[in-house]
Amino acid sequence: MNYPMKLNRASRAGCVSALALISFACLMTLSCPAASAADDVSATAEMSRPEVNAGEMAELQVRVSGAEVADVPREVSVDGLQIRLTGESTQVQMVNFKVSSSVVYSYVVMPLRAGKFTIPSIPVRTTAGIVRTSPVAFAVIDGSVANAVTAPPQPQPQMPQPGMPGFSQPQPTPQDARADAGRLAFGEISCSKKTIYAGEMVPVEMRFYFDAHYPVKVGGRVDFGSEGIVVERFPDPKESRVDRDGVTYNVLTFHTLLSAIQPGPVDIAPAKLDSQIQMPGALPPGFDDPVFQQVLGGQSPFTESRDVTVKTAPLHLDVLPLPKEGRPESFAGAVGQFELGAAVTNPKPAPGDPVDLTIKISGKGNFNAMGAPVLMETDGWRTYPPSDKFEGSDEMSNSGVKTFDFTLIAQEPKKTSPSAEFSYFDPVLAKYQVLEAKPQPLSAAPGNLPAADTISSTNSIPTPTPTPTAPAVIHPSGSYREGDPLALLTLNTWKPLLGRPEFLVANIAMLVAIAAFAGILRYYYIQKEGGTVSSRRRRRSNELISLLKSDTLDAAATYDTALEYAALIPGEREDVISLIESLEARRDILKYGSGRSVALSREEKGELMKSLKKLSSNSSL
Repeated sequence: MNYPMKLNRASRAGCVSALALISFACLMTLSCPAASAADDVSATAEMSRPEVNAGEMAELQVRVSGAEVADVPREVSVDGLQIRLTGESTQVQMVNFKVSSSVVYSYVVMPLRAGKFTIPSIPVRTTAGIVRTSPVAFAVIDGSVANAVTAPPQPQPQMPQPGMPGFSQPQPTPQDARADAGRLAFGEISCSKKTIYAGEMVPVEMRFYFDAHYPVKVGGRVDFGSEGIVVERFPDPKESRVDRDGVTYNVLTFHTLLSAIQPGPVDIAPAKLDSQIQMPGALPPGFDDPVFQQVLGGQSPFTESRDVTVKTAPLHLDVLPLPKEGRPESFAGAVGQFELGAAVTNPKPAPGDPVDLTIKISGKGNFNAMGAPVLMETDGWRTYPPSDKFEGSDEMSNSGVKTFDFTLIAQEPKKTSPSAEFSYFDPVLAKYQVLEAKPQPLSAAPGNLPAADTISSTNSIPTPTPTPTAPAVIHPSGSYREGDPLALLTLNTWKPLLGRPEFLVANIAMLVAIAAFAGILRYYYIQKEGGTVSSRRRRRSNELISLLKSDTLDAAATYDTALEYAALIPGEREDVISLIESLEARRDILKYGSGRSVALSREEKGELMKSLKKLSSNSSL
């Protein structure tokens, strides 16, 4: 069975018509680029629920319209909430030859405390610029979360028994019945667990059966999901063939993972898959003659396309809330079974250089919603938010390794790195687990102090002892001793050099020549270096300002350039020193914190240029 399956010759005319319509639509789209470009790019944010109980989670959706490519932050910072990006989906529509697209980004919102919150405006970077969503209000109600209440069983009416009035042989329902010869296509769904915890990833399998006697074309994606349910992307389906009740079926099997955001009973609508099945068509007038039917073997050579939406049975899940008892402070939403490992990649950095601490979390669970481990005992360290990457070990990324890279800068001599703590909820054991990464050995020092190993090695070098020299012996005039090299010199024949005219003239001439030569060298040096110090400073400052005004630098490089410009300002002024310190702090956060190279926003860049212009107006630059 090929996927998608091919249509037979009778339906080619319809395909040609469809291709012609699509080609005409593409020509209309290409001939009117201004209309597409004129579409406004907008971004909206919406919560799945305006308020939740403490211990529950919610979903935040950011919808971007009018842009095919968009970039959103992976996390949204709100005090008291943890908001992380979990997935995205793209929708493209064409109505009246007008193409429109929208991208939906899904975030999981996990409350850390009760209260009223305002999720700030979220910046979305598109090819048309940066657009922002409107702030969204959100409330977390204090109080214990009630477990999902199961409705009391309703009394069932007594079914008629054989021999009683109204009894008839029961017929299988579409949900429970197996395929028979009269069914062209049907679907089945299976889930390994019917009772899960909020945030737990559960595998789901969907199978769609098609009668192998009829050509089938399958198009589009599987329509599956519900409010409060996060469904991972579907990998390519697997094809197989089975026999049921004497009928051969071609089977498409889809696998995915789902997780629930809020506790309580959840009813997920049947999964749907659109398809076209080629059925035998009626004979046109003139072909219903018995002779033709005998020649054709009683079968019609004509077919017709029938649109069929194949459905599975609905899926019911009972979602339990994560317990509040025993929840560690370091818990950041991880649910599954995990292991922890840590290492320092550069245990002996130069003084002032950053230390790279790598923490790997391996296992099985919700890696997309997983938060970073928490560093402990960070006194004497400057820390930054880590960058992370995930490497899956299966096609659905349910298991694998997630790596967090921390950047640390020592503020005092250090022999070990900070320890780290990572906690998660184990749905099998139904309790929280805490993993700890022990401090790693290293040797780090701040930039204004030599490293400890350098100090010890320097102190171990012995100081050389000067060799005593014999004092010079001056002999009296006229004295002579055999074997004495100074015996031939007498003080009576010595005349001071300063008293000799030729010596003074020679030294004056040499000094004039040296001064002239030094002046020539100085002139050529200044010309080679591009002028005097002040002229070079002014020229370099102009180059840096031009570079800052361009859009060629990312955020970290912009602050590096601003720091170089501030360092050119002469004198030790307090405002310059304060600005340099703030620029260095912001540069370090961008350089070591996010791990991504992005362009600086226009608002922040404008404030930066205003600060530099204010400093330069009060200096000689």
